[in-house]
Amino acid sequence: AVLVMVASVSFLIYRGLADTSVYYMTVSELKTSSLGMQIGSNQTVRVGGLVVDGDINYNQRDLELRFSIKDESNPGEVIQALYKGAKPDAFEPEIEALLEGTYDMGKNLFQAETLLVKCPSKYESETTDDYKQEAGK
Repeated sequence: AVLVMVASVSFLIYRGLADTSVYYMTVSELKTSSLGMQIGSNQTVRVGGLVVDGDINYNQRDLELRFSIKDESNPGEVIQALYKGAKPDAFEPEIEALLEGTYDMGKNLFQAETLLVKCPSKYESETTDDYKQEAGK
């Protein structure tokens, strides 16, 4: 009985982890890797990149945000993205974005269920050389 219970719990843990595990890739990895080609239309994946300047279209009435992201290390690799929801306040060109959703390689379209953006540097605290010198005393 104990063996059956341990096997059942192990199976449930395995299934839970398999269902919630998500791959993370850069734009280049998503477009060029064999893993990117194997991703099914129902498999969730995370991709990160920079928002392309001049390619942002937000329909506030339908809460539909269309944009492109590019790879930081290989700016020639770009994918189109569609996110349905409110546009984050910090969302702007050339900001780092992390998307979670599904990718259609044939259409080069990423359907994002989650959109996270890195806060711009204007929100980071500034330390001056004078302050650093005072702290060192």
